[in-house]
Amino acid sequence: MSKIQKELEDQLAKMLVDRDSLLAEMRSVRSAVKKDNPKKNKWLTEMIDHLDKLDTYITQNENRIQAIKQRKQVARSKLNRKQDSKRKILMGAMVEHLIETDKLSKKFIMDELESFLIRDGDKALFASYWSSE
Repeated sequence: MSKIQKELEDQLAKMLVDRDSLLAEMRSVRSAVKKDNPKKNKWLTEMIDHLDKLDTYITQNENRIQAIKQRKQVARSKLNRKQDSKRKILMGAMVEHLIETDKLSKKFIMDELESFLIRDGDKALFASYWSSE
């Protein structure tokens, strides 16, 4: 995250806190107006109701933005997993190439795999691979 983006998010967070306190004040004013003389101050109660609707609209859009951020994060992690898988596949292909060109000992790789692999299914997978050659 860039420095400017961080500063903007900090400013937005401060504004949201200010908005929450202003909304609380506004609701208390509406209660006082309704108790005092609601007909005389009808414009004020209407204005406060309008501000409540705006706050609802803002909250809905904040939720939408949050959902977009979550989808973006999921897409980023999915891409990272794909790239990681591709790196592993390419690394394996390179090791196979090095074995075929005798730049890397097949016995060395087999010994390393034996100590590296933990699950029996993984060991069996490579055992059949080496026996087929």
